[in-house]
Amino acid sequence: MSVPTPPEYKDPHYSLHADGTRVEDLADILRKRAAATPDLPAVITPTGTTSFRELDLEANRVAQALLRDGVVAGDRVSYIGENAPSFLAVMYGASKMGAIPTALNFRLAPAEVDYILGDGEPAVVVLGAEQERLAEVAAAVASVHTVVTVDDGPHSRSYDAWLDGVDDTDPGYRRGPDDTALMFYSSGTTGRPKGIELTGPNLGQALAAMHYLLELDTTAVALAPVPFFHVSGLGLALVTNLNGGALLLRNPTSPADLCRILQEDRVTHAVAVPTVIQFLMSLPEVHEADWSHLRYMIYGAAPMPESVLREATAVMGCKFLQSYGLTESTGGVTMLSPEDHATDGSTTHRLRSVGRPMPNVPVRIVDPETLEDLPAGQRGEVLIGGGHVMKRYWRNPGATDASITPDGWLRSGDGGSFDEDGYLYLHDRLKDMIVSGGENVYPAEIESVLTGHPAVAQVAVVGVPSERWGESPLAVVVAVPGQTVTEAELIEWARERMAHFKCPTAVAFVEALPLNASGKLLKTELRSRFG
Repeated sequence: MSVPTPPEYKDPHYSLHADGTRVEDLADILRKRAAATPDLPAVITPTGTTSFRELDLEANRVAQALLRDGVVAGDRVSYIGENAPSFLAVMYGASKMGAIPTALNFRLAPAEVDYILGDGEPAVVVLGAEQERLAEVAAAVASVHTVVTVDDGPHSRSYDAWLDGVDDTDPGYRRGPDDTALMFYSSGTTGRPKGIELTGPNLGQALAAMHYLLELDTTAVALAPVPFFHVSGLGLALVTNLNGGALLLRNPTSPADLCRILQEDRVTHAVAVPTVIQFLMSLPEVHEADWSHLRYMIYGAAPMPESVLREATAVMGCKFLQSYGLTESTGGVTMLSPEDHATDGSTTHRLRSVGRPMPNVPVRIVDPETLEDLPAGQRGEVLIGGGHVMKRYWRNPGATDASITPDGWLRSGDGGSFDEDGYLYLHDRLKDMIVSGGENVYPAEIESVLTGHPAVAQVAVVGVPSERWGESPLAVVVAVPGQTVTEAELIEWARERMAHFKCPTAVAFVEALPLNASGKLLKTELRSRFG
């Protein structure tokens, strides 16, 4: 099934600035914003504030330092570190002279970093705070001729010294529409990490979507806890810069700390997973706080239980929004809008969906073998088309051909279905589907039901061998702190809400679910442990 997209945005690329011009590359975001609102705060950290003018001039110095060091257009410049003004300055600065900024996961082990750097072959590697441990690894990569660290170290140049004495003039490089503008690396859950090349038009269309959905402006304060090596984290940073809002770079250490930060800094746009929102609702101070400044709570990674949504909406009074997408699709391609989160019960049936396709984003459900469209209600593979689809995988034509069809559709690998109203429901990665007694069982459906139990904080469902059924669903559960629940109670909860053949036959309780360095669930580890 192919769902018609809503009406197109006025501008199919980046949104318009006050001067009426359109920006078509990363560098233009900062160029235009620094010209329009130079003195407004671009980034707020616990130690200070950086204005758009200051960020723009620092990016110019980065560009000039790269040129001085022999970097040319098309070279890669990697940044490994936590969210920081220097991350943005390096990204924008590399773009200003034509290099390809490459965001790497700072949580990876040295051997994993060594592989990615060897694959991407950057000319320069910049290491953020507390990443000096990787300087020797980076220096040993053949392509790397300059290693820069925010902290001083024996195997690198310090960031301040690297930029000392260089000109702060913008080189003025203009990238072509087919040129790679940014590169991320996949998390490697199904093999070696792959470089994902995104172009200016890719980013432009994605940012236009967020611009029109989030109502960001120069009064906005966006809390950016998601790492910039995630397309969703960097996407929020870019669209906030684009619209002149302030990025708040503070990392909450607990739900209570998140509540404090949201209040102290009068955050207007926040990002959290449903579990964190559920924990927030258990705090007395959340119910006593003034939430009049909060406009949007953006969530993802799991459906929002109806009970949590009702309480959070009543307490916070803001708009809730979630989205679905991949790095290969330049982030979000569907949206479950604030209107879909009605608390009067009229949209309850949609809360397990990830919403409808965004404007300008065609989405299809097809038979994974024939790629023929399937009707509403029938499950197949999610295909994504249009300007959001990545350029290719870096130096990996085989993987590119396996992921992008000859006519340009991105194969997500996710199982899904549409309802009659065009809302998309996900049913796990295709490879995660459980076949039990000849029936297809989708872990995401079971997880959604179990997450609705008030004592369940997190859950992952995997298939385990069964002599009778071939495979049976096992639910691996993390309980809400301070609450107890039994295996029998959860199985009965599921049996009251879904067909019995879909229900878990066993429940295992754990302290935490296994995650990789990007925060993605490792179901392979659960299968190995419990299978």
